[in-house]
Amino acid sequence: MKKHFSFSFFAVIILLVVMTVNGIIFFNYRLGTSDGVQAITHFEYTTDTGDSGTLELPTKVKLPEPRTAITLTAEIENGPGKTLLVKSVFCPLKVYANEELLQSYGQPGSYPSFFNDPPTALMLIPLPPEGEKVSLRVSYQSPKQRNPFTLPVIYAGTSDNLLNMQYMKDGFSFSFSLMIMYFGLFVIVVSFIFIRKIPASIAFLRLGISSFLMGMWSFGECDLTVLLFPYPVLLHGMTYFGLFLVTFSLLHFGLIVVQPNNRLPILCMMWINGISVAVALMLQFSGLVDFTRSLYWFLFIIPLSIVTLSIFLFWEWRYNHNEAARRFAPSGVILVIGIILGLFHYWKFTTDRFTLFFEVSTIAFMLSLGIISGQYMEDYLNDSRKKEQLEYKMKAVNHQLYLQRMQYEKIAENDALIKAQRHDLRHQLTVLRDLYEQKDEEKFSNYLDTISEKLPSGREPALCENYAVNAVASHYAKIARQTGAEVSVDLSIPLQLPTEVESDLCIIIGNLMENAAEACARMTGNERFVHVKSLLQYGILTIAVDNSFEGDLHQEDGDFLSSKREGKGIGLASVSAVARKYNGDTEFREGNGIFQASVYVKLE
Repeated sequence: MKKHFSFSFFAVIILLVVMTVNGIIFFNYRLGTSDGVQAITHFEYTTDTGDSGTLELPTKVKLPEPRTAITLTAEIENGPGKTLLVKSVFCPLKVYANEELLQSYGQPGSYPSFFNDPPTALMLIPLPPEGEKVSLRVSYQSPKQRNPFTLPVIYAGTSDNLLNMQYMKDGFSFSFSLMIMYFGLFVIVVSFIFIRKIPASIAFLRLGISSFLMGMWSFGECDLTVLLFPYPVLLHGMTYFGLFLVTFSLLHFGLIVVQPNNRLPILCMMWINGISVAVALMLQFSGLVDFTRSLYWFLFIIPLSIVTLSIFLFWEWRYNHNEAARRFAPSGVILVIGIILGLFHYWKFTTDRFTLFFEVSTIAFMLSLGIISGQYMEDYLNDSRKKEQLEYKMKAVNHQLYLQRMQYEKIAENDALIKAQRHDLRHQLTVLRDLYEQKDEEKFSNYLDTISEKLPSGREPALCENYAVNAVASHYAKIARQTGAEVSVDLSIPLQLPTEVESDLCIIIGNLMENAAEACARMTGNERFVHVKSLLQYGILTIAVDNSFEGDLHQEDGDFLSSKREGKGIGLASVSAVARKYNGDTEFREGNGIFQASVYVKLE
């Protein structure tokens, strides 16, 4: 399992790095130049309120009432294949050339009824082929939810040149957003593969969701996306859903990975973000407040949440010595800088966005989170393994105590019988004397047989001097003999040992002999055997257990897999762990139907 996880983790990191490098390489190969593109910036304007004059695009306009019309007019040069690139920022518009309607956008019925204003759109509008000059008229209606509103630059040129210009402006953002979404989707799929077997995979799941939401936001916000995929309502939803939800997901990710002593600050911010998203959805679907207005609130709580997360991580690191917080803190700083700079254009409502630093910082942030998630998963797997081994060791100790208790009970039972026999011995001797004097040999013999049957059986021969190890070895030797195996045990283990050493030696002997007995029990043939031998010399105890087996033994990374459950054998892993604890080692080999286990430990 750890091998598969490591492969998937490094695959995620490699995928992200490769996609980043490819995006940068592809961005350098442009279609050509945008010299053939003309920026139309000078217009005369009139409004429904009677105002008129000239203006330069881009600009912001403030009108007294929603849906007040402002009409821009200009004379432009025409030519073969001439096309306009027109952007609407939440405004219904109509484009005319020589008083002929070329394009209408954002009219009632072209977007959901619970939207007060149409989403942002970017359109290529071909000009009529005839005439060297064209009288251009663009009529905008002011939005209901934004005042002032933006009038972007209008561009003219061939469709190829316009597309190339837009690609040069937004190509990196477009590639970046796709890369982050694909990365997030890949991580989500990988997480679902492992989440049942490794609950800590939820950290990777949150990483994937956060990446996907960031990608959604960037993808929907990119002008090139709107131009290539003419689904403005869908992209509008992706933009705001991604932006509104990403902070909640990141806060949850932080809680999972850091596991702080005080969860309250992050939980409070999660509740604030969750309630804010729910309220924004209700307001949007009721038609009262669009996402574009709710954005003002999120522009406050998103930086606040990220700053709170960063301060919280620093506090956990500095005062609670939280190692996960120390790993996470630099990523939090990167995210604070990236998010705040990425959102800065919303505060100012600038017409051009500079998001390169935000995108690069987000890539660095996601790489950092990938590494943090990997370290978190590795720590979880190590802790789970240690916990599993500890539980197994406790089980072995309890079993050892049970075996010793059984031996004590047997000794006590024999002692009670001996006391009873001693009490009755005088009467029995009297009876024997009478039978002897009567010369009744038959009765004399029968009475002796009866007395002999009542005598308690002798103790089983000790397999080694150490009482605890002897109890464990005797138990599994008996089980092995019950399978029909030939059993030989020659253990040289000192009588007096520290309690912890005794317990650890019982784990080694118990595991190896239990595995040997189970292997013999699974055999169908008659050639079953278990041979156990140890040697103590110069303070080094060497233990060797050989047993017969049938079938195939499977290995992974040089370790034998368990025949009772999925994964590596806990018993052999515990034996190896105990050997390493005493500066020793283990060796396990199989061949020709024989499994050989060798262990050495330093007792001095």
